[in-house]
Amino acid sequence: MTSNYIQIKNIFVDGEVFDYVNLDKSVYAYERLVQALNKPLKLILFFGKPGTGKTFLLQKIYNDYKDKKNVVFFPRPFFDEKEFLKALYENVFKEDSPKFSGYNEFLSTATKKLEEKSSVTVLIDEAQLYPQELIEKIRLMSDSRKFKFLFTVHKTEKEDVLAKDYFQTRIWETIELHNSSINEVKTYIEKKMLFHNKFEHLSLFKDSHYKFLMKVTKGNLRTINKLMYKLFEILEYYDVNKPSIVSRKTLKLKFIEMAAINLGMINV
Repeated sequence: MTSNYIQIKNIFVDGEVFDYVNLDKSVYAYERLVQALNKPLKLILFFGKPGTGKTFLLQKIYNDYKDKKNVVFFPRPFFDEKEFLKALYENVFKEDSPKFSGYNEFLSTATKKLEEKSSVTVLIDEAQLYPQELIEKIRLMSDSRKFKFLFTVHKTEKEDVLAKDYFQTRIWETIELHNSSINEVKTYIEKKMLFHNKFEHLSLFKDSHYKFLMKVTKGNLRTINKLMYKLFEILEYYDVNKPSIVSRKTLKLKFIEMAAINLGMINV
């Protein structure tokens, strides 16, 4: 026997099936990012805690502007300078990269080829993982005015990335993406389910459910995805094995509590 909850839980899997949802905070951050990218700024910093939706906002910007501007998006970090320069060249010029002797030859070749073109905007995710030496070369690359970089970094409790000299002293503009408010959490869940035509399950969630979700996730989208996936996994189990316990019309708060306990979000 299969359960309808199987399809619902998969809505909340992080990754390719993560639907971009417009929230107040993301609309505001999007507009600020676009405005910053349209200014003659060399280096821009976009930061926030892991799971706030930074990567998916970058992906939206890239998708919206890739046919209008010369824009490159690197969603995964580079740890090797040669690999970074090779990937950058090939993404900008849409041709195989020559074997450069080093950074200086790359910069000389690239800037000459860009003489009659507009500058290149490079969106770099997970910038906090790049070697400091490579970050410094990227900064120098921006001085050519042919490359503009947007660094996206995680801001964690243990380490404030803004304190790092190679970000703090050279960034021209900083934009922060915060966790979601309770209204944004509600909007996020509702739109995710609407995107996948699960209208009939929206009535399951009441204000008390959203308040609890907000309390245990702090409005972090990645954490919400995990909790919602686990919730519907639990409902799937009972729907298949003990269907009398699960109601199609109401959702008992205890099921969300069970999911939170399973994920270690709350203690028994």
